[in-house]
Amino acid sequence: MRKKDHIRLALADKTTLTSLDAYAIDYNSVPRFGLDNLDTSTTICNKKWQFPFFINAITAGGEECNKINQDFMEVSEACGIEFFPGSYSPALKDKNDEAAYPKGYSINLGLDKDPNLILDAIEKTKAQYIQLHTNPLQEIVMPEGDHNFESWLSTLTEVSKKSPIPVILKETGFGMNEETIKLAIDLNLAAVDVSGMGGTNFARIENGRREDKSTYLENIGYTTAESLEFATPYRDKIDIIASGGIRNPLDVVKCLALGAKAVGVSKTFLEILVNDGKEALIDEIEKWKKELKFLMILMNAKNIDELYGKIRKIDNI
Repeated sequence: MRKKDHIRLALADKTTLTSLDAYAIDYNSVPRFGLDNLDTSTTICNKKWQFPFFINAITAGGEECNKINQDFMEVSEACGIEFFPGSYSPALKDKNDEAAYPKGYSINLGLDKDPNLILDAIEKTKAQYIQLHTNPLQEIVMPEGDHNFESWLSTLTEVSKKSPIPVILKETGFGMNEETIKLAIDLNLAAVDVSGMGGTNFARIENGRREDKSTYLENIGYTTAESLEFATPYRDKIDIIASGGIRNPLDVVKCLALGAKAVGVSKTFLEILVNDGKEALIDEIEKWKKELKFLMILMNAKNIDELYGKIRKIDNI
């Protein structure tokens, strides 16, 4: 029921302005090259991706949510973009959810879980990466949330040492500060997903599930743009993934220009899948792939690395 509530409330939580609207890309009036000269690939966790945006973790558990993951798997295969499934937590309790969880992609678990459970789940899912998500603010607001955080750092440390696959530390919509990014580097993590404010606000969603609301907690955290500003000085030491409020290909190239190597998209793709179906989402992602190339031409960038820095701040949102 909780996962279904998250889907329902996330779809009702509309994103309008985000921190990325305070930036403009460098626009060139005379293009230097054409579509055949472009390379849209990026490298994350030492693996080459053909495109720098992907379907980010959304949900799992229960028939409806498992069907969403199945549909996303099919879309990702059809479009040739990466897919990161949602939380594996329901699979720890239900054999049906364990059987339904996507195998051979990525696995997503929270820092509240026992390290041995996490390592065992990696083996069961044959995952290529693990997203260890951190969501203390959501847990605080969540009616049934975990309010004991003393083991989280030790879990992150142990899994980072023992994991046979790359570890990605993933926020859940509240952004990352410089201290967190430095910690990830110190622990030799492969990547961070800064997941900033501007997209789905899980503090607001959890407030929607409780009667004694604490709405002031909904404004804590860092935006996607702020998080990228914190992370950019370390882009040569750890792979930076951006997510949080990504609405279109322009948001993707803005994040890449701000220092990200890849960009995760969640709610925007979920809305299309739920409202219009798989074929509509495939069509939309193909459109994003084409328009990403057009934007690269306008920015005079033949590859993803050349996008970096081709952006300017124009306003405060």
